[in-house]
Amino acid sequence: MAGVGTTLAGCTSGGDGSDGSNGGDGGGSDDGPIGPTGEPEEGGTLIWGHSEVTQELDIHIAQTAASSRFLNNVHETLVGLTSELEISSDPDITRPGLASDWSINDDRTEYTFTLRDGVTFHDGSELTSSDVQYTIERITDPDVGARYSGVFTSVESVETPDDSTVVLQMSERYNPLLRQLAFSGTAIIPEGSGPDQASNPVGTGPFVFESRQQGNRAELSAFDDYWGEGPYVDALEERTMTDPDTRLTGLTDGDLDYINDIPLDDMTDYVDGANDNVQTSTWRPLAFNHMYLHNDRPPFDSVNWRRAIDFAIDKQELVEGALFGQGSTLATPSFPNSPYRNEELEPRPQDIEQARALIEESEYGMNEFAPLEFKVTTNYPWHITAATIMEQSFSELGLEVEIQELQWGDWLTQVTANMDYRMAMVNWFGGWEPAQMYRGLFHSEGSFNSFAYASDDFDAAIENAESAPSEEEEVEYYREAQRVLHEEVPSPMLWFRDGAMGATPSVGGLDTVLAPNNTEVNFSESWLDE
Repeated sequence: MAGVGTTLAGCTSGGDGSDGSNGGDGGGSDDGPIGPTGEPEEGGTLIWGHSEVTQELDIHIAQTAASSRFLNNVHETLVGLTSELEISSDPDITRPGLASDWSINDDRTEYTFTLRDGVTFHDGSELTSSDVQYTIERITDPDVGARYSGVFTSVESVETPDDSTVVLQMSERYNPLLRQLAFSGTAIIPEGSGPDQASNPVGTGPFVFESRQQGNRAELSAFDDYWGEGPYVDALEERTMTDPDTRLTGLTDGDLDYINDIPLDDMTDYVDGANDNVQTSTWRPLAFNHMYLHNDRPPFDSVNWRRAIDFAIDKQELVEGALFGQGSTLATPSFPNSPYRNEELEPRPQDIEQARALIEESEYGMNEFAPLEFKVTTNYPWHITAATIMEQSFSELGLEVEIQELQWGDWLTQVTANMDYRMAMVNWFGGWEPAQMYRGLFHSEGSFNSFAYASDDFDAAIENAESAPSEEEEVEYYREAQRVLHEEVPSPMLWFRDGAMGATPSVGGLDTVLAPNNTEVNFSESWLDE
């Protein structure tokens, strides 16, 4: 979810070390010391140094990647997802779902799901079709404010002919439905549990929520009646460690067993076996980063101004200076090997003169609204560095900006909730599914469209993709949507960032931790060699 995404990076959601790139460019790999081999051992508490603050506990409302990353251990979705980003009912895949089978009629207006036998919730109740019906009705209730309510817009009714069968009747074809039923934000919860999820999340996942001190730590215990593989550890303790150096030191000193994000400036010292005391897994991309330009506030209601900002930025300098080379530039946020990616698009090169000419052609003067506030969060130190680099480019252009450094919660409130800004920047995690990413971020009614972008051409391309009669036409509509974004520049694209997780040599199953979406983590098959 942004530090927003499918999650906002911090959010509003590459490969998993063992299986490859999970939709990235093939850069996934296991590096460094190999963890323990043989049969998993049971017992112990795995301590996770989490790079971000878990904001929300209600999985349907959670807006940030940090929250989804944590809650992915508590909840499960109806549809499973393989490490190759293929939907599946197989119970032995990377992230299995709660449906053991499904069928779809010819015109894709009726979906019939069969639920797995023997699945129970953490409160002891058995999973039934009524829980699925309740979950969907809750997500679509406008008073709840669920972030993925749009997934079910075309669902006309939810029928439960028996305890193990769910039938979705659709008002029209909606191609992304099965893919989006694999989103953690559509996880199945017990009937009637909605009001309590924000304080006591209950799901069917491998771990049971025990407690949380926000911004400090949270505790999960193993679910003894879990239907799937694991869990092997007795407990999972999440410690919030937003400072990169403190987090890495905690790992190397043995205070932590696992960290989900090795600091960018330290990656070369740890990956590829560079440190005998840390095993690592790297993948790309972890997330993409883009600028927020408020499209409904001058001067960024002018497309010339938005293009000028794009031309003013040296994206490769940002990759080298802010990411220490651990990333790449981009023209479109679709994963590098996504079938939906428009390969014809290229990042705009830095061209200060072209940027200046575009501003001179616009209705606004260079510093008519100076200084332009540029809001960045201290949650990501590399954002501060990147903003400083961009400030120098803007100064060369003759544009005065004011960098405002905000705590993550303040940034979310001011930028995504209140839209009180002119310029900002953010990560987006989990960009594997095109409908969620492009509709959520850029459609005029998108739930993550916090920059007031509204384009009839873009909206039409997305809506046509969602109802296209063939996969080939669906792909072409998404590529057209990317062409529109590149032309209208509602949000200049900055970089793809690589990711690396680290663990002590005593942690087994590191290659199973990363979710297929490259964002969330799950410790059901992790274990400790004690």
